[in-house]
Amino acid sequence: MFKGVIFDIDGTLYDYQVNDIRAMKELCAFVEDVVGVDEKIFRATYSEARKIIRARLHDTAAQHSRVLLMQTALELLGKNPFDYVLKMYAAYWNCFLEGMRPYDGAADFLRRLKAAGVKISVCTDMTAHVQYRKLDVLGLARYVDFMVTSEETGCEKPAPIMFTSALAKMNVRANEAAYFGDTLDRDIEGAAAVGIEPFWFVADRVVTGGDAFKKIYSYRDEELIKIFGGD
Repeated sequence: MFKGVIFDIDGTLYDYQVNDIRAMKELCAFVEDVVGVDEKIFRATYSEARKIIRARLHDTAAQHSRVLLMQTALELLGKNPFDYVLKMYAAYWNCFLEGMRPYDGAADFLRRLKAAGVKISVCTDMTAHVQYRKLDVLGLARYVDFMVTSEETGCEKPAPIMFTSALAKMNVRANEAAYFGDTLDRDIEGAAAVGIEPFWFVADRVVTGGDAFKKIYSYRDEELIKIFGGD
């Protein structure tokens, strides 16, 4: 039995893409109605802003900041960020959070781990504040003992410090821990590189490569429950 289990959040405990698509539509509608910028123009400008921010803040949590992305996009459009950025931020995240649901079986799986005395940590490249909000909305915060973010480590996955920090917080050794993530290079290979047994959560996605790693399609998978124990 594992003494500690580490989870990525976005794309692993819930469907990030579905919520991002919906929230972006809400944001674009707000920009059209309030800022007066056509959706197609805004999306193109937003993509350009993302490139600028990533080039400037590569491999840091700040590159994911929606405030910075929106601020930069507004600047590129010749708009004053102070007029719109906080309302745009609220439009995106309110929609995103309202639609969030954990993957089927995820809450039950974490509950079983918690009941068995397994320590649980999350490990994420995003900034801490919004990730706490996500876990709260998902109803999963009650099961999680620790969080590690790239905001606190100064590096993003697959940097070893992201995984070793989670181990240190849980006070378990690498060979006593498991890791669940949805990306092969950042999550799965990153965890394996420090000696943590990884489980690649792919849900209904079609993936290639990573044949050496265990793929998980559902948190209700019978083999998964057998490995980690059930009620």
